[in-house]
Amino acid sequence: MTLFDDPVVDSTDGDLFRVDGLMRLQRLPGIGPKRAVQLARRFCSWERLEAASEAALRDVIGAAAASVRSSVAGVGPQGPLPAGVRAIGCFDADWPVWLTDIPTAPAVLFVRGTLPDPGAVAVVGTRSPTRFGLQVVEKVVEAAAGHGTGIVSGLALGIDGAAHEAALRFGVPTWAILGSGVDVPSPLQHLELADRILDAGGGLLSEQLPGLGPNPQRLVSRNRLQAAASRAVVVAQCGIPSGTLHTVRFALEQRRLLVVPRPRPPWDTETESAGNLALTDPDGCDPSVIHATGRLAQSVSVRRPVADLVLHSAEIEQLWG
Repeated sequence: MTLFDDPVVDSTDGDLFRVDGLMRLQRLPGIGPKRAVQLARRFCSWERLEAASEAALRDVIGAAAASVRSSVAGVGPQGPLPAGVRAIGCFDADWPVWLTDIPTAPAVLFVRGTLPDPGAVAVVGTRSPTRFGLQVVEKVVEAAAGHGTGIVSGLALGIDGAAHEAALRFGVPTWAILGSGVDVPSPLQHLELADRILDAGGGLLSEQLPGLGPNPQRLVSRNRLQAAASRAVVVAQCGIPSGTLHTVRFALEQRRLLVVPRPRPPWDTETESAGNLALTDPDGCDPSVIHATGRLAQSVSVRRPVADLVLHSAEIEQLWG
C-alpha cells in the first residue's frame, strides 16, 4: 500500500490537485501528506471541501474530521514561495518517479535547482569520519564519475559534505536532500557548499516548507527521501547508534541496493565503523541496530549479511555492473 493507492476521482481538474491546494490542505489540523492526497481525491476543490459534511469528512480522514470541519473556512490560500524555490505536487506531470513507489511519500516536494538523475547513488555516513570513511567516499565518487553517475547525500557535516565535495571535484552532478527548507540549508558551515552544488547544475530538495529549520524528526524523515532518490545506498562509514542506520532501514524498505564497505585492520577497531561491521557481518545483525520492526525486522533477522554488497576496494566497480 502506498500513498497513491486510494481511489481516484474521474477528474484532477480541481484546485486541490494543484500544489497550492495540497499545501493549503496540509495547513489543516491533523492533515499530513497522505490525508491531503485523500481529501484532494475525494473533494477535488476547496469549495467542495468547505461544503462537505462532517460525516463525509469522517469517511476519508476519520477522527480528524471534526477539527478539519471547524477549521477549513479559516485557512486561506498559500502565499508565494521564496525566489528560486519551486514546488512540485504529487499530481503534477514532473513529479519524480522515484517518489511513486515508497510507502510514505510527501505530497509536495520543494526544489532549488534540478532533480536527481535516474540511477544516482546515495553516499551517506557519520558526521565524524576517519581516514577510512573519507577514502571510501573518494573511491566511490571517483568510480561514479567514471560512469557518469550522480551523487545524492544530505549536506551534513562529515561523510555527506565529503561526498558532495568529491562529486564537485570529479565533475558529476550532486543533490542534497535536506531536513530543512531549501531556502535555509543547514548546517551553516555548508551554505557555501550548497551554493556550489546549485552552480554546478545540481539541486537542493526537501519536503519541508521554506523557512523551516532542521530538527531530529525532520532529519530522520529526509533519510527516506535520500534512499528513494537513489538506486543504491552506500554507507561509507557509520557507528552505532547513528542516524545513517535509519537510511539503511529505508533502503531495505524501498528495496534499494545496500552497499557497505567492510573495514580491514587497522580500521576495523574504530568505533566510527561499528555500523559497517554489523551490516557486513556474515552472521547477520540484530534488527534493532537499524531500528527495524515488524516484517522488516523478520526479514533483516535472516539476512546474512544485511548488506546486499559487501564492498572491498577492488569491488567498487560492481556498483555499476
